[in-house]
Amino acid sequence: MKKQNTSLRARAVCTAAFTLALAAPIAQAQTVMVYEPGQTPSAQDVADILSRGASENTKLRGMPNQNGRSPFALLEQTPTKSVSEASAVSVPVHFEFDSATLSPKAREQLDVIAEGIRLTEGTIKVVVEGHTDAKGSLDYNEKLSYRRAASVRAYLTGVKKLPVTLLTVEGKGPHKLLDKSNPYSASNRRVQFRAG
Repeated sequence: MKKQNTSLRARAVCTAAFTLALAAPIAQAQTVMVYEPGQTPSAQDVADILSRGASENTKLRGMPNQNGRSPFALLEQTPTKSVSEASAVSVPVHFEFDSATLSPKAREQLDVIAEGIRLTEGTIKVVVEGHTDAKGSLDYNEKLSYRRAASVRAYLTGVKKLPVTLLTVEGKGPHKLLDKSNPYSASNRRVQFRAG
């Protein structure tokens, strides 16, 4: 009986350790290369960042969903100014107020993003995330962020002719703020690209 209890205890400890090991990557942060207004990334930087993000994603594959959400959705956002550290790209794509219509400047930025995605030769699926600041209702911001991300995908697949199967859309609303100290900061209104 004592031997059986020891065996059960050892199994329980191993199970707990394995569960903790699986949960550990969820506490990681997604490092986001943040481009400021007027800055445009190079196509090669976009390709490098998405490739790095894809390799980091393999560490999370097979992990159980948490409350119906992918482990990718649980990653905290950590801004960086270093391309070599980033696993996602954030650009301040400009939209007209309360609109999902792209401005001419936004199209210029997206042209470079499209070229960067092309450099990955179709090997990486990309998630287009729309983000808002905290101004306005939560429901409205979630819908607006989705419409804006969908507008970006429509431009990339329609005008830039990227395959629709490479791009998925997520509206994050104000849930993943880059500037948590100022929820109304313009830096929180962005479109972000990550390997998916």
